[in-house]
Amino acid sequence: MRGQIFLNIKQYFSFRDLRRTYSLLSPYIIKYWFAYLVLLITVFVETFITIGMAKFYGNITETAVHGKFDKILTLIPIGILLIAIGMISRFAYTYFNTIATNGVKKELKNHLFKHILRLSPGYVSNLRSGELISHFTNDINGVDGLLGNSIVNFIKLPITYIFIFIYLMQINWVLCLMSVLIAPLAALSGMIFGLILRNNSKQIHQLIGKVNNLLTETFQGFGVIRSFTMEKDQYQKYRDANQELYQLELKNTKLQGWYATGGQLLGTITFIGSLSIGALFVSKDTMTVGALLTFVNLVGHLVSPLTGLAGQWAGFQRSIAAVERVLDLLDKPAAIKKLPFFSPSMDLKESIQFQNMTFGYEKNKNVFEDFSLEIPAGKVVALVGPSGAGKSTLFNLILKFYRPQSGDILIDQNSIDVINPAKLRSAIAYVPQDIFLFAGTIRENLLIARPNLTETEMVEATINANIHDFIMSLPHKYETEIGERGVKLSGGQKQRLAIARAILKNAPILLLDEATSALDGESEYHVKNALDHLMENRTTIVIAHRLSTIQNADLILVMDKGRIVQKGSHEELLNQEGLYKNLTRTKFDKKKSRKLSLVNY
Repeated sequence: MRGQIFLNIKQYFSFRDLRRTYSLLSPYIIKYWFAYLVLLITVFVETFITIGMAKFYGNITETAVHGKFDKILTLIPIGILLIAIGMISRFAYTYFNTIATNGVKKELKNHLFKHILRLSPGYVSNLRSGELISHFTNDINGVDGLLGNSIVNFIKLPITYIFIFIYLMQINWVLCLMSVLIAPLAALSGMIFGLILRNNSKQIHQLIGKVNNLLTETFQGFGVIRSFTMEKDQYQKYRDANQELYQLELKNTKLQGWYATGGQLLGTITFIGSLSIGALFVSKDTMTVGALLTFVNLVGHLVSPLTGLAGQWAGFQRSIAAVERVLDLLDKPAAIKKLPFFSPSMDLKESIQFQNMTFGYEKNKNVFEDFSLEIPAGKVVALVGPSGAGKSTLFNLILKFYRPQSGDILIDQNSIDVINPAKLRSAIAYVPQDIFLFAGTIRENLLIARPNLTETEMVEATINANIHDFIMSLPHKYETEIGERGVKLSGGQKQRLAIARAILKNAPILLLDEATSALDGESEYHVKNALDHLMENRTTIVIAHRLSTIQNADLILVMDKGRIVQKGSHEELLNQEGLYKNLTRTKFDKKKSRKLSLVNY
């Protein structure tokens, strides 16, 4: 326990975290240099106004005591001028502080979002969406203590202290030195509270991430929660997490409250002490009433800069606790240097080859070992096999979502490592079984395929996908909002819309993860005709669960445990003993027509 406390104290007074943090923030701070320059100018203006107003109060009081009314009239315009300058300075300070703070936070959010988009899909798939959202909504918004006036205060507070100390020494050096004695106590208390606040703030940021995870999973899995009657359990989890967060925030508020109260107490003691001793000096005619009023108006600035610096350092620590979580994510290596953009797709004239490939999602747990396969160009190749055989993994590897630990993947004799990711993926139309549609209109989801497609092309594609008539039956037709993840559409409608999107992409390589699995018999018939036309002269790889999807494939590959155990046409494989034949069974309907289907995977 003592070792942990020592470690925290050592970290608290270390500049390593501060340097690491500002190495991230400095490019954006420099971008808003003008706002920081204005803030710096207001530092000197406000110091001048503070001393000027205190001197004005002292002079006008001294003048009133001596009954010099004419001099009072000459002082009033000076006071009005000081007030006017102070108002302008305060407005500029507030306005440019917002620019300096929110501008940097905006740039940091853009940088983080861009970095996430550049991470490998394999790494992102292991992240929890609620945690990611927490980085944007909580962590980055918690960096205020490192930006804007928080930086300027490290210049402002010492300058204010020095100028006022020199000025008060001229008024009464004995009283000034006596007032300074209490300042170190204020600084020490601020440092102690800052250490506790940093530790507590770190726990708050972590817990907020967990709460966001819980909320995201609840809203995305609402149907599952209802079907398993998990409502009470989810509510209990949320209530417990919310209560824990409430306690931590309450502790944070108490700490800040005690620190503010302590600072105010020290300031009050300094003020009363200075006023009392100063009154004694006035009674002995060693100090004028005006000088005393000026002194007591400024004496608080001998304490507040030191307590302010300690508090500022505590604020730095709270913000560093938030930035640490962001830096941990930014430290993850990006899979690509630049964000890909829509690119004309490449042609596929030769085969897709897997050469002696070894790949596993986890260390020492390979899906493929020394795996080789050639998929001829322009052919329809079906992948069948039990769950976990590696069918979907092959799709992920072709799409370059993951890279093999050894071996290579070639397209047209070129390693996909040297092919631009945008060009590669523009050449692939992928229809997954778990369809993802963006919140927005039907038209917006179709435009994803090709931003410049025409209305005629869009309609033709939806007709071929057997979804056009349904779209036209909707009140707003192609402008209909489909909700988050297409929640307003049925499973079959979402799949047909995804097929229309693939048709519009017009890519030379098609990856179909059982593209007709959610369709009824009639819809499947129409969509299958569209897919048959689309697959002409294209390289198509199909993960099949229905025999009707693959029985006309040029080549069927039977996979099991990351290996090709059988290959051939439908008829050839039916005549062989093996896994393919075991995965089929014969049915006869009432019309005595023979029908085959795959089961158990």
